[in-house]
Amino acid sequence: MGNPSTCVVFGGSGFLGQRLCERLVSAGFNVRSVSRSGCPRGEVARWWSHVDWFAADLGTDTAAPAMEGADIVFHLASSTYPSTSNSDAVFDLESNLVGSVRMLKMAAEYKVRRVIFISSGGTVYGVPQQNPIPETHPTDPICSYGIQKLAIEKYLYLFRALQSLDSVVLRVSNIYGEFQSLERPLGAVSHFTHRAIAGKPIDIWGDGTTRRDYIHVDDVVNALLQSIPYEGKEYLFNVGSGRSVSLNQLTTLIRERVPREVVVRYQKARNFDVPENVLDIARASKELAWKPTINLETGLDRLVASQISNSSSL
Repeated sequence: MGNPSTCVVFGGSGFLGQRLCERLVSAGFNVRSVSRSGCPRGEVARWWSHVDWFAADLGTDTAAPAMEGADIVFHLASSTYPSTSNSDAVFDLESNLVGSVRMLKMAAEYKVRRVIFISSGGTVYGVPQQNPIPETHPTDPICSYGIQKLAIEKYLYLFRALQSLDSVVLRVSNIYGEFQSLERPLGAVSHFTHRAIAGKPIDIWGDGTTRRDYIHVDDVVNALLQSIPYEGKEYLFNVGSGRSVSLNQLTTLIRERVPREVVVRYQKARNFDVPENVLDIARASKELAWKPTINLETGLDRLVASQISNSSSL
């Protein structure tokens, strides 16, 4: 596959989407962002003027103009989160799975070269039988979010087999980084850091021994970019830090970086939280020539500095 000229990013106005759009612009691609808002968020940046911003829901006819002549489609869009998806599984399926299948049909009709999909390495496997978790591990998600992500993966496989629509699936662990939205129930690293800096207590569900794999957003963007020219036989990759960190360890790291007292409150454990989740990233390392470059300590240094500079609490 040669270098594509046009990339479409569904969810391009989001936290990960904007970072990806910026990098694609820097790499010389023609970039189109498709999101409900149809516009970027945050402080105005120069690269915004190099992106065509489309306001459209996933898979709707209003997204068609963005797809015409596209080489690569990045599917980052999601209307739900792991912690909220079980409350309305029907909405989760209708707003994510149905829209995704419609988008894939559109991509096949427009002869898109490749669809690159962000799946959920933190939820599709369910309760791990082993850690680190390889891509060959059974998939038994225990939340609706993981089920719909897995279903989209299956439809991608179907379109590969029946429509010759090429695709790459990245099962990503827990993303964090500067400028992540603090208004949504997603991202323990950014959310905990924000509450600590604001002088608010951190709420932990359970006893704090739950362990997760946290990866910086810039490392995820690198994996997305490495997926564009990939020509190997694999199509499914875990993308994580390869490191397991407990919530108690995370709060200790935050305490070491925030210049005020950090209060932690322990709440009743949630039944959809698996005890440990850390991804085996050997396949991505070998096939995509990718590896994480920002460890949690460095990422927290950057995150704390960014949040303090934008906070009036300190």
